[in-house]
Amino acid sequence: MKKAKSALIALGMLGLVFVLSAVPPAAVDQEKEDPQIEALLNKPTPLARTDQEDLAKAIFKKLADAPDDATPEYFEQYYKLVMDKCPDTDQAHESYWRLTNLYAQAYDEPKNEKIVEILEQFLARYQASTVVSMKKYPDEMLVFSPIRSLHQAYEALGQYEKIAAYYDKIAAKEAEFSIYDYFDYASALEKTNRLQDAVKYYEKFLSKTEGNEDVDFMRELAQDRINELKKK
Repeated sequence: MKKAKSALIALGMLGLVFVLSAVPPAAVDQEKEDPQIEALLNKPTPLARTDQEDLAKAIFKKLADAPDDATPEYFEQYYKLVMDKCPDTDQAHESYWRLTNLYAQAYDEPKNEKIVEILEQFLARYQASTVVSMKKYPDEMLVFSPIRSLHQAYEALGQYEKIAAYYDKIAAKEAEFSIYDYFDYASALEKTNRLQDAVKYYEKFLSKTEGNEDVDFMRELAQDRINELKKK
């Protein structure tokens, strides 16, 4: 296991910051569990909604009071506990977001495989959220998007076929595309050797962004890719 960076890791937009540094994993295992958390974990599962709420709140309080030398693994185990035992709570959605940020920032190299694992689970489990955005490109760009973070992990792992497959499924709902979706779809199609389709969506991107100076650089990239692909 790689040693976590000794740095301030910002976990989410709320500004909750933890100092993460390496300590023996046994320190977490030997810690006496909070009695309320222990009592709720001993109840039969699945927990009632009220018990889920109580457990999630207790765990988040424990994390807010975490010692300065708590490891990323310490936070990971409790976020996963909320995700598993309290799936009907807002804190479960927040745990996916915070754990994604932890995997992305708390190690020498991002743990992209783990990001893919938890965000594929999130998108399979939930169709809506009041905590995170279910759009790849939310209207407010600072809002966490599981789809965008998942696609970034796919890109890092070279799994462009999964990005193309995502857009293949929603292409019929093109009215819901943002301008960036056209570019991303075209790029994924190109990376998966679907060149004619890639040209089609690069051209759609150019059409949708005509006169938009905010994306001039992306427009230049799109035109360059069209020119190159048409030579093939």
